[in-house]
Amino acid sequence: MMLNNNSEQSPREACIRQTVNSMKSAYSYLHPDYRNRKLLQLIFVVPITFIIYGIIWGLIFMKLTGMNDYTMPLFIKGIDLFLIVVSTIVSAYFYPFSLWWYKQSLIGTLLNSVYHFGSFWMVILKVMGTLIGGIAIAATLAPVMGPLTLRKCKKKNMIIGDAADFN
Repeated sequence: MMLNNNSEQSPREACIRQTVNSMKSAYSYLHPDYRNRKLLQLIFVVPITFIIYGIIWGLIFMKLTGMNDYTMPLFIKGIDLFLIVVSTIVSAYFYPFSLWWYKQSLIGTLLNSVYHFGSFWMVILKVMGTLIGGIAIAATLAPVMGPLTLRKCKKKNMIIGDAADFN
């Protein structure tokens, strides 16, 4: 039996459509300029988070199984890769929300207001390390802090972005 597209949808199609619509509506809580800048940053964030989650999930599976990477069965490596990819995708989706939270948090405030002393190149390296460290922290915590920040945005009906976006 074929379903008519105009009158009926299967429960699976309705669920997928509802999920896609809710994912699209989540980005409506981001200022457009902020959203565009953060989506551009994902070019750098996705490989970093893939590596970080690879380390985290690899260590978890090695600890749970008591095996190293060379003796671990291919099935467990497949589960490990699946979890790494899913974690990276979720992190990429919630990254703009998590980065906004990070900038407002205590650790973000502390890291971003550190004074750097030393030679010119040492100061440049420290600033780059602080920036990359902040992005790595925000991206790694995105699956947890992103949904919490999104929930806060929905509850308070607020649009988030950098201060320059609202001028």
